[in-house]
Amino acid sequence: MKLFQLAVDQKNYFKLVLKILMALILIQLLRMVIFGSLWITVQPGDNITLFQFINGLQFIIVGIILLLYFKPSLDELGLQWDGIRRRTRLFYVIGALILVTLIVIPYTFGWELQILVMGLMFGLITPLFEELLFRGYIWGKISQSPGMVHSPTLTLGTVTLLFMVWHLGYLDVLILHPLASTNIPWIMVSKMGIGLVLGLIVGYLRLKTGKTYASILFHGLWNVFAP
Repeated sequence: MKLFQLAVDQKNYFKLVLKILMALILIQLLRMVIFGSLWITVQPGDNITLFQFINGLQFIIVGIILLLYFKPSLDELGLQWDGIRRRTRLFYVIGALILVTLIVIPYTFGWELQILVMGLMFGLITPLFEELLFRGYIWGKISQSPGMVHSPTLTLGTVTLLFMVWHLGYLDVLILHPLASTNIPWIMVSKMGIGLVLGLIVGYLRLKTGKTYASILFHGLWNVFAP
């Protein structure tokens, strides 16, 4: 009976992962269409500031569409504030202030607008979008599926691998980037490697805290300090 139940759980697990993978492909295709439309409309050319502006705008648009379609609760996104200790809440607030400060300070001291736009894009918009999608909604769907409740490590590994593969979908951004490189295959491999390492770290934070706040903050700080 236990072997039969295990086989059923494994079958349900692989069906769920395949379903999520197909959904991620559709989301990337939607993002590509929106990004391509914005790129054609704005025509940023060699202007990196405009390019990163539409790069961030695409995530905002796709994020709004996903929120309207799935209508997730705060709990499904890992944003439920109840149950978090006061000291932990203070830590999250201070972390958010530090992150915003690191993004704004360079522009305040007279640096180019490009720095601010890139800071908002990589320090806030991308972490919010990816963490709420992966360590929030997808994490919840996998962890609550049959046979997964008692296997948090499998949830961590599954979400991390999906997050790594997700980075393959950014090929269009690399190709259209004003400073596009001819060594795109190596860049894609590098992005997947970084996605794997980052995914393991923010996944561990999600696992230990039960929320996405720490994952979002770490992801944002990682991107701000990334070369």
